[in-house]
Amino acid sequence: MGIQEWCKFMSAPGAFICVPSKHIYICSTLGASTQDSSKMMISTKQRLLTPILILLICCYSIVTAANNDTTVPCLPEQASSLLQLKNSFINNANLSSWRAGSDCCHWEGITCGMASGRVISLDLSGLNLMSNRLDAALFNLTSLRNLNLASNYFWRAELPVSGFERLTDMIDLNFSHSNFYGQIPIGLACLMKLVTLDFSSNYGLYFDEPSFQTVMANMSNLRELHLDEIEIFGSTWSAVLADNIPQLEILSLLACRISGPIHSSFSRLRSLKVINLGYSFELPSKVPEFFAELSSLSILEIAGNSFEGQFPTKIFHLKRLRTLDLSHNPNLSINLPEFPDGNNLETLALAATNLSYHIPSSFANLKSLKRSDRLTHRAF
Repeated sequence: MGIQEWCKFMSAPGAFICVPSKHIYICSTLGASTQDSSKMMISTKQRLLTPILILLICCYSIVTAANNDTTVPCLPEQASSLLQLKNSFINNANLSSWRAGSDCCHWEGITCGMASGRVISLDLSGLNLMSNRLDAALFNLTSLRNLNLASNYFWRAELPVSGFERLTDMIDLNFSHSNFYGQIPIGLACLMKLVTLDFSSNYGLYFDEPSFQTVMANMSNLRELHLDEIEIFGSTWSAVLADNIPQLEILSLLACRISGPIHSSFSRLRSLKVINLGYSFELPSKVPEFFAELSSLSILEIAGNSFEGQFPTKIFHLKRLRTLDLSHNPNLSINLPEFPDGNNLETLALAATNLSYHIPSSFANLKSLKRSDRLTHRAF
């Protein structure tokens, strides 16, 4: 059984509800109806009214959500699961609004679907909660789209082997700075709608080589991937990302101990705005020339590695580049190019590199520059 079939077997599909009513609006149905109507012989006025009606429905949904005014109160089983989750925390004083008998849709950190009474967002970030486990009750909240447990303390607990495969509506998942430990479960491969995934700063958490490839193979919608200090075994990471996440915009793998050269297929990730591969220590290769072709790139941080050879000067000329950190690559040779007017560099870190002593006079054109180590003491 393939991973997609397995996910379907382990979870039940749900509908996306747009607005509360006795008649539930389903977005896909609305879209299909609008498309079909264009093929029918209807008046110009009707054609104009259809998109206006849809717009009004969406606006109503947004306003209602902003007021946290749900037409359906929290379902009893949702409240029960949340209370079980609360009891798993040693110090839950920050969850004082979580009281039995009250509407859980109005509890701290909770957002419910307007017409379903189901929890769609759970944000407990920064509450300094402590627990020795991630309670299985969390996985009963199967309508969750946003889950943020960042900056809590789970005492180096391992993530549950099963459960994540039930959260198939998840869009944003953030477990950063939460002191989880062990292998990242394969069930994450079922979260095919994910746009943001953040497990950063959980030292001791890791992907083995097969699981990383399996999980990423189902992440075609991902835009942000933050795995700082998460160990990724194997040398195929760059090809795996290129083959499976074509619209990736932010990639942060700081101190991941990733190894192997950066595969040429990585050049296909043309939407990348941020690349942070700093302090991996095991990237003994040349800086790829194709980085200069990533026209959306605004931050490139590759400090603390073993890059060698000549740094591609064309990278300096990327129009959107704001931060360039090449520091602590002692075998990386850097020759500063001529800088035309309009260069937008704000940070240029070149400490502990093999920097040429020739500083072009056009360096003065870097009018946005706020930080530049190894250069501020030199005369141009």
